[in-house]
Amino acid sequence: MPSQSAMSQSKERQPQRSAGGGEQATSTSDHTYGLVSVLYHALQGAETYIQYIQDAQEAGDEALVSFFRECQEEERDRASRAKLLLAERLEDEGDADEDEDEDEDEEDE
Repeated sequence: MPSQSAMSQSKERQPQRSAGGGEQATSTSDHTYGLVSVLYHALQGAETYIQYIQDAQEAGDEALVSFFRECQEEERDRASRAKLLLAERLEDEGDADEDEDEDEDEEDE
């Protein structure tokens, strides 16, 4: 059974959501918010690995250098995938908004 401190640390890591859901609070869909978050953290992680790689190089530990480079590449791949998925969804939202605008224009006529 996890300790009380482990459980509280786990809760601290989870993103906070409003009672009404993220979409109501931000007017951004939860999926879009999630993709933006993954993209941000993947890019931040890839940047962080630069320091880890440098430290491992200074220590002469080529196994760690290789490992950290692999991790950095995985973060870059994750960021690229998140960008593609985000772009697709934003495009779909834009198309839906245009359709709604056209429907409203037709009703006004």
